[in-house]
Amino acid sequence: MSTGEIECSNTLEDALDQALPSQAFVYRPVRQRVYALLLGDGRGDASSCPTVKEWFVYSGNPLRHPDLVRPLPMNIPGGTPSLKLLWLNQEPGIQARRLDTLLACFDLSSSREELQAVESPFKALCCLLIYLFVQVDTLCLEDLHAFIAQALCLQGKSTVQLVDLQLDYVDPRAVQLGSLLVRGLTTLVLVNSACGFPWRMSDFMPWNVFDGKLFHQKYLQSEKGYTVEDLVEQNKSRLTKFHNLKSIVCKACMKENRRIISRRHWHSHHSGRWGREGSGSHRTSSGRSRSGQGQHCRDQGPGSRQHEPDQWRRHSSSSGPRYRCVG
Repeated sequence: MSTGEIECSNTLEDALDQALPSQAFVYRPVRQRVYALLLGDGRGDASSCPTVKEWFVYSGNPLRHPDLVRPLPMNIPGGTPSLKLLWLNQEPGIQARRLDTLLACFDLSSSREELQAVESPFKALCCLLIYLFVQVDTLCLEDLHAFIAQALCLQGKSTVQLVDLQLDYVDPRAVQLGSLLVRGLTTLVLVNSACGFPWRMSDFMPWNVFDGKLFHQKYLQSEKGYTVEDLVEQNKSRLTKFHNLKSIVCKACMKENRRIISRRHWHSHHSGRWGREGSGSHRTSSGRSRSGQGQHCRDQGPGSRQHEPDQWRRHSSSSGPRYRCVG
């Protein structure tokens, strides 16, 4: 907070895969709203709006200079609360304000009722899945099935079972999807802390909701067309929870005009490269395309450097080399 600087200098993603955006851009809008909460958004006085230096690795960025990012205002009933209120006030009703602020950071205020009905530790997971599927429209139904199935099956797995789990092969896309979710969990830690802890931090520790190898297994199974019953390992209790969590995520996404469909049906709805709105666009809560606001998700071509708007243009416009980011 004192230096206005943040870094994430390692990641695990394929620089040559244009279908999945870098986590640096997927979660940037969330970070921008946290900056507004912590530093102010300069609303009404552009000259007082703070600038945050982001050192986030992504394809084509050699990290010689930071991205200059400005806070993004939030829409919260009653206005954005002060940190003193969120962090120190113990009066009844403050916890609800904290939750409202957390959801506003993810631009998911409309999903409050649905998320409140989800049991722990899946509340935070559903929040992230809704956000991801709204932001990244190259994610499909098979991906959603894999994410939910691994979270449910993880609850019944011992450490020995997870260690002994064997995969037929490693799919680079599954690795990147897993990394994208884990970065979302660390982002959620940031948001939850900034908002005064409306949710228990233990609910989104990775060991409670995500295991990379188990997710990889469920991803490969889902891609092969396994039934939901097979994905949850013929467990009736898990099957009921699976359909409940899937329904919550899908309904919330539909509110944002995002319909999650099977990859097998993709070509009947889309043509060319994946992405409903084409390169250079970004989903918003209204379902419209928003471009040129530093919230790029789908236009990260291999080796390309973004041309950001003036308010947070990079210090240098020199292009970096094409490379694969591994951390």
